[in-house]
Amino acid sequence: MANYTPRRAAGSSGSPRRAPADRSAEINRTRPSREEYSTRDTSYARYDRQERPSREPSYTRERSNRSSAYEDLEPLYESERPWRTASASRERVPASSRERQYSRDPQLSRSTRSRRRRGGPPVLPLVVLLLLVVAAVVIFFVARGCSAQPEDQDAPNSNSSAVSTAGGVTSQAPAGTGSDVSGETSQVSSQPAEESPTPAPQDEPSAAPETIGGLMIVGDTAYEYYNFNTDLANRYIEAVAGAGEKLNGTATVYDMVVPTSIDIDLPESYIENNSINTSPQRKAIEEYIYPSIQAMNSSVQTVSVYDTLKSHANEYLYFRTDHHWTQLGAYYAYEQFCKARGFEPVPLDQFERKDYAGYLGSFYTDSQSSSLASNPDTVEAYIPQANVTLNATQDDGTVLENWPLIANGDEYGETMKYLIYAAGDQPYEEIINNDMAEGPSCIVVKESFGNCFLPFLVNHYKTVYVVDYRYYDGTVSALAQEKGVDDVLLLNNVSMTRNEGLINSFSNIF
Repeated sequence: MANYTPRRAAGSSGSPRRAPADRSAEINRTRPSREEYSTRDTSYARYDRQERPSREPSYTRERSNRSSAYEDLEPLYESERPWRTASASRERVPASSRERQYSRDPQLSRSTRSRRRRGGPPVLPLVVLLLLVVAAVVIFFVARGCSAQPEDQDAPNSNSSAVSTAGGVTSQAPAGTGSDVSGETSQVSSQPAEESPTPAPQDEPSAAPETIGGLMIVGDTAYEYYNFNTDLANRYIEAVAGAGEKLNGTATVYDMVVPTSIDIDLPESYIENNSINTSPQRKAIEEYIYPSIQAMNSSVQTVSVYDTLKSHANEYLYFRTDHHWTQLGAYYAYEQFCKARGFEPVPLDQFERKDYAGYLGSFYTDSQSSSLASNPDTVEAYIPQANVTLNATQDDGTVLENWPLIANGDEYGETMKYLIYAAGDQPYEEIINNDMAEGPSCIVVKESFGNCFLPFLVNHYKTVYVVDYRYYDGTVSALAQEKGVDDVLLLNNVSMTRNEGLINSFSNIF
C-alpha cells in the first residue's frame, strides 16, 4: 500500500507471512493479553481517564440537572451564519446630483409625463392606505393571540435554545456550558424528513445502581457513564467537517456516531428517578454534533442510528459485561447506512449465525464484579455468504493473509471473544468480495465499534479498506486518492467524542 509504511519487514524474504494453519497458535501470538487489551482498546474511556462520579451519596445530581444543563451557551459558529452577516450599506447619491442626472434628457424634461413622475402621486391617499394595512395586521395578531393555547411550561424558552427548519425538518438545539450539551442548530440533514421510530416500551430495572470506579452496575449489567464535553465535541465536529472538505471531489463522506448502552438499555425514567450523573446522548448526537457538522459542511452525510436502536431497546443490542454493541445492534445501524447510501440491506436471516458463549468483556475486566462474572455474555456472529478475502496488516507490519472475516470464537479466550470480528483491532485491512466482478469501494475509518459492523458491508462493496485511526500511520485522503474509492464512512461511539487522546488521533488521520 502506497501510504502505509510497515515498521519492519514481514520476513527475511520481504513478502507477507501467511497465517499458520494452527489458528489457536496464531491467535496466542497475535492477540494481546488481557492487560494489553484493556489498555489497547482505547475507545472505552476507562475510569482513570474520565471524570468519575464519587462513591459517596452526593455523586448523584438533582433530576432537574438533565434539563437545566442546556442553558446560557453562546451559539456555536455564530460568525459563520450567512444571515448574521451585516449587509453592505448603500452609497447615497445627493438629491441635487439625482436631479441633475434625471434632467439631462431634454425629451424627458419637456414631457408632461416626466413632470408627473418628478412630482409623484398624492401623499394623503398613500398614508391612509398604509394605516389601514397596519390596523388590519394588528387586529389579526391580537385575535390570533387571544385564541392561542397557553405555552407549555416545559418547553425550552428563547434563552435556552434556537430552532431552525430546513428541508422539512425542524431541529432544536440545547444550550449550556462546560460538559453540558449545547450549541446552535442548522440544517439537520439533506435527506427528506422521516418519522422517527417509536421507542420500545421499557421496564425499569428493580436493582439500584451501584458505582464501581468509573462504571455503574445495575444487577448483572454494567454501564459506562457519559458526560458531554463541549470543547472535545467541537473538535470532533471540526475534524469531520474538515474530512469532508479534504475528500470533496474524491469520495462522499458519511458520519455515524453510535450511542452507548446506558442511553439505549436503560429507560429515561430510571435515569431520572435515580439521578444518574450522565448526559443525554440523543441531544449530544442528534441536536448538537450532527447539526453542527452540517452547518460547517453540508456535503457530509450524517447517519442517525439513535432512534432506531432505541426502538429495539428490548433486544440484545449491547453486551452486559463489555462496552461494545453486539452485531445485532450493528445490523440495525447498517440498515440506516443503507438507507442513506441507497443500498438495499440484506435481510438478517440471510446471514449464517453462530453463537459463542462465555464472554466476559472490558467491564468485567475493569470491575471484577461477581455479578458480571456469574452472567457472561454470548457473542452472536452473523456471517455473510459472500466469498471474501481479508488481509490485515498488524502493528509490526506483518500481514495476516486470508484471515476469516469472522473467526471461530471457540479459539479465543473468555475475555477476547469480541476480537473475532474482522481480525480485531488492526491498523489497516483490505476486505475483497470475490463474488463481485466490479463494484464500488469504500474506506471505513473506525475504532473497535466498527469491527462487528464491517461484515455487513461486503455485500455492497467490491473492496472495503479499513483504517483504525488509533494505529494507522498514513492519511485517509492519500489512501482515498490512491484506491479511487467512492465512499468514506466514519464510525465512532459517542464516548470517543469526549476522549482527548482519540480526538487527537482522529483529527490527524485525514
